[in-house]
Amino acid sequence: AADLCQEVHEPTVGVGDPVPDLGKIVIASDAFNSELGVEIRGFGVEVECPTAVIVVQEGEEVIPQTKLHLIGSQSYAAGGSISKYEWSVQQPVGSQLVFLPSSSAPDPTFEVNVAGSYVFKLRVWDQNNEESCFPAEYTVFVNPDEAIHVELLWHTPLDPDETDEGPEAGADLDLHFLHPFATGEDVDGDGAPDGWFDQPFDCFWFNPHPNWGSLDPAKDDDPGLDLDDTDGAGPENVNLNQPQDGMTYKVGVHYWNDHDFGPSLATVRIYIYSSLVFQLSDVELVNQDMWEVADIAWPSGEVTLNTDLGGSYKITPSYSHPFFPAPE
Repeated sequence: AADLCQEVHEPTVGVGDPVPDLGKIVIASDAFNSELGVEIRGFGVEVECPTAVIVVQEGEEVIPQTKLHLIGSQSYAAGGSISKYEWSVQQPVGSQLVFLPSSSAPDPTFEVNVAGSYVFKLRVWDQNNEESCFPAEYTVFVNPDEAIHVELLWHTPLDPDETDEGPEAGADLDLHFLHPFATGEDVDGDGAPDGWFDQPFDCFWFNPHPNWGSLDPAKDDDPGLDLDDTDGAGPENVNLNQPQDGMTYKVGVHYWNDHDFGPSLATVRIYIYSSLVFQLSDVELVNQDMWEVADIAWPSGEVTLNTDLGGSYKITPSYSHPFFPAPE
C-alpha cells in the first residue's frame, strides 16, 4: 500500500502578528482528585514590535490657547531603542495647527487654539526599522472656561499653505466684539452709528484688552482678544468672563486685507459657559467686507443672528473706517 502524505503549509506570520497557542496547567493536591488539568489559550508574537507611548503634561482637558507638551520619548522597544517617531492629529474642523518643531520630534509641542477634541496618535520604529504594532492614542478636550467665548476661523481656497507664517503670508480677517455703548461713524449708511472700531467699546486688534467694567483690576469683567492672526486661517478668540447684566454684545468680522489671496470662507462659533450655542460656517467674504454676525444678550446668553432686510447675512462691502482706513 502506498503511503499517503499530506503537505502542511504554515501561515505566514508578520512582525507583531498574534499567534494562537494552547497549553495546560496541571494542579496537584491531596484532594480526592489529586491532579486537575486546566486548559489555557493565548496569543504570542514571533517578533516583538516596539511600543508607542504618549504622555501629555497638561492632561486630558485644557482651555484654548494652551501649549501642550507631548512626550513620546517614553516609548520603548524590546532589547533596543526607538529610532524614529511619527506624530499625527485629528483636530476640530477649521483648525490647522502643527507640531513644533516637527511631527518627527520625540517630544513636540502643539498649541490648541480651537475648542473641541484633539486625537493625537504616535507611531514609532526601533533600531531594526520595525514599526510599532499599534499606534498610541491620546485625546485632549479643549473647552473654554469663560462665560462668553467667541471664535473666528477662516479658509482661503487660493492660499496654498495656510499654516505658513510671515508678512502677507495669508488672508487677514479680524474678529470684533462690541459693547452696546459703542458709537462712532455710520459707515454702512443706515442712519445709526455702527460702533465698529470704537475705542474703548470695540474689542479688536487695535484695542485687544479694553476696560469696560470696574476699575478694580481684581475683577475679571473685561473682554480680551487672545490673538490677532494676520497671515491666514486663525483662530482669533475673544473671551469675557463676567458680562454685565442687561447688556447686548455684538460680534462682527472684518476682512482687513486679502493680500491678493481672494475670497475667504469665515466660520464663527459662540460658546456660553463652555457650551457651543451658535455656529455659522463657510460664509464667503471678500476684501474689506464687514460682517455683522450676531448679538449676545446677557444674562440670558441668547444669541441672535443678524440679517439684512432681505434675510441674508448682514455684510457691508468696502467697509473702511476713517480712523482705520483699509489698506489698498
